[in-house]
Amino acid sequence: GLTINTNSSWIAKKISTYKELSIIYNVIVNDDSDKIKAELDYLLERDFKYIFITGGLGPTHDDITRTTLSEYFSSKLIVNKKHLEKLQKNYSHKNIYSNIHFINQSEILELSQPIINNNGTALGMSINMRETTLFIMPGVPKEMHAMMQHYILPDFINNIYTKNKTCITILTSGIYETSLFNKLRDVIEENKLIFKVAFLPSFEGVKIRISSIDTNININTFYDFQKKIEGQISKYIFGYDKDRMEDVVAQMLLDNNLTLSVAESCTGGRLSEILTSIPGSSRFYKGGIVAYSNKIKINILDVKKRVIDVNGAVSKEVANAMSMAVQNKFKTDIGISITGISGPSGGSKEKPTGLVYISIYMQKKKLCEKFIFKTERNIHRELTVSCSLNLLRKSLLKIN
Repeated sequence: GLTINTNSSWIAKKISTYKELSIIYNVIVNDDSDKIKAELDYLLERDFKYIFITGGLGPTHDDITRTTLSEYFSSKLIVNKKHLEKLQKNYSHKNIYSNIHFINQSEILELSQPIINNNGTALGMSINMRETTLFIMPGVPKEMHAMMQHYILPDFINNIYTKNKTCITILTSGIYETSLFNKLRDVIEENKLIFKVAFLPSFEGVKIRISSIDTNININTFYDFQKKIEGQISKYIFGYDKDRMEDVVAQMLLDNNLTLSVAESCTGGRLSEILTSIPGSSRFYKGGIVAYSNKIKINILDVKKRVIDVNGAVSKEVANAMSMAVQNKFKTDIGISITGISGPSGGSKEKPTGLVYISIYMQKKKLCEKFIFKTERNIHRELTVSCSLNLLRKSLLKIN
């Protein structure tokens, strides 16, 4: 719980791109030799094709993977001389490691084969045991990634398995997972023996991953099913696979030769940060104002004090005034504004915590949407930004 394990997710994503392979078991084990051995008993009894083990190959007292495996397989640890010489050559002059460290990091099981580590000191290894191949790698993501990409995938997997071309992830926004499923229930049920449909919700939206159960399926059959899915939910789709909402919106702004300015309150500049992280954003993003206090709304954005006094800072009227003001101040084609209550305090019965208004002023027309996100402060801010981008995307779709 103290450290997030990103390695298993990364490995699973890589393996899931192959037709004949899928990840069916994932476990996180404490630095406890007996528990590690118990998990190995469970896994090896089931003759999995591959087992990927990461972590515990360092030189400190809690790095017990190497010695535990040595005991488990009754195979002594030996020094890989080639790796030891490389470490002594590359690191000795830096005076940060001792020779004992180099020896420790060069040890592998006698029955194993080495996996080269060009991004760190710990040598990886592969072990063949009955029907299973075990890959033991460092827990440092950069080192593990390199071993997978430069050794394990090319030498063990690419020549045996084929990439799964009949797999796609459809990205949606503005609709809940249950609503999506209800719209797609019939088409999923009709094709459940041929295709697998997985729903992957997050606060940014719901991903729908479509993959074929039959590895030999015709590609046109897959496309036909994909079109059936898309036909039911087309207005919620903003991209595919690794597309990002901000990139989609940015491209739409560029395609329409439109400029944008931003006025933010509760999001504290987060929307501007995301937009300006895109290379070339200066072509459409012209500036922003974080109007967190009412004084800034009044003195910098020129929102009338009376509008705030009558309606409150978190209101449709103030949101619209902010989007119009920022559009006028920066002389852009579009002005977008956000005002809300991210909490945990500041709410009331009339205006609860989580309330937010998002306004877009474009082509002399105002669009304002009201949302209530009952969630933790930081997630509320991220949700608000995500909804702002989606609202902007939908507004840009109406152009022409």
